[in-house]
Amino acid sequence: MQKPFRVSAGISENLTVNSGSSRTALLILVSLSLCLLTAMAGAEQHSSDTAQSGISVPTGSPVDTATQITQAVQVALWQRIGQDYPDVPDEQITTQIQVNDAAGSLPACPAPLLVDWRGGSLSNRITPRVSCDELGWQIYLPISLTIEVPVVVSSRSLSRGQQLTSADLSLALTDLATLRHGHYASIATVTGYELARNLAPGTVITPVIARPPIMIKRGDRVIIVASGSGLAVQTEGEALRDGAAGSQIPVRNLTSRQTVHAYVKSRGVVEIPVN
Repeated sequence: MQKPFRVSAGISENLTVNSGSSRTALLILVSLSLCLLTAMAGAEQHSSDTAQSGISVPTGSPVDTATQITQAVQVALWQRIGQDYPDVPDEQITTQIQVNDAAGSLPACPAPLLVDWRGGSLSNRITPRVSCDELGWQIYLPISLTIEVPVVVSSRSLSRGQQLTSADLSLALTDLATLRHGHYASIATVTGYELARNLAPGTVITPVIARPPIMIKRGDRVIIVASGSGLAVQTEGEALRDGAAGSQIPVRNLTSRQTVHAYVKSRGVVEIPVN
């Protein structure tokens, strides 16, 4: 299987790397090639300047500017991916760099190219600016980026109000760009959660779809526990809002008639931490 790392568009060149290659090896390989191209560009520029003085200097192979740009972006992109998603395996990442005809017509840069991502985080469609300060040119390069991570999905049809069990769930690789409403990475995290609607098989479980079960309902009599510094005081209260485990709800103290905000600990029990 080939590692999904492609170059396409106006320049008909495809670069593929075996999926077994490590990200570090890829960066080293491309960096070495980039250094060679930069050196060749410098030699070509020097040859041109010398020729104007009437001195003939042999030149090496012509520098492919499109390749120079592509490789510079490859190195910068994988470095950025390593920073933002260090735990995602390489085989779950697909990149596609669109190199247009304009890139091939630019003069090769005699120095390392600058890559500016122009944004705080990577997305599935990014257009970094690639520039050569020495020659004063810049170009914008469209990149398609797919990063797949394992997320919890429904393994079968499920009904609204159903409490989730491990048998109802599975993990599936899913593109991060499609997870705008959140997701869960662990089946154990959502086991016992209640569904807010019916689900078809393969539906991504989100915080909107599945929520912790309601432990206390509005109007329920509860025990208010005030604990801290090794002491615990209990009194009776009335819940003024539904609450799931760990959520904070308003509770009326039936002794003082004051309303306090307490965290749901279990069915019928809320807690007020005391420092």
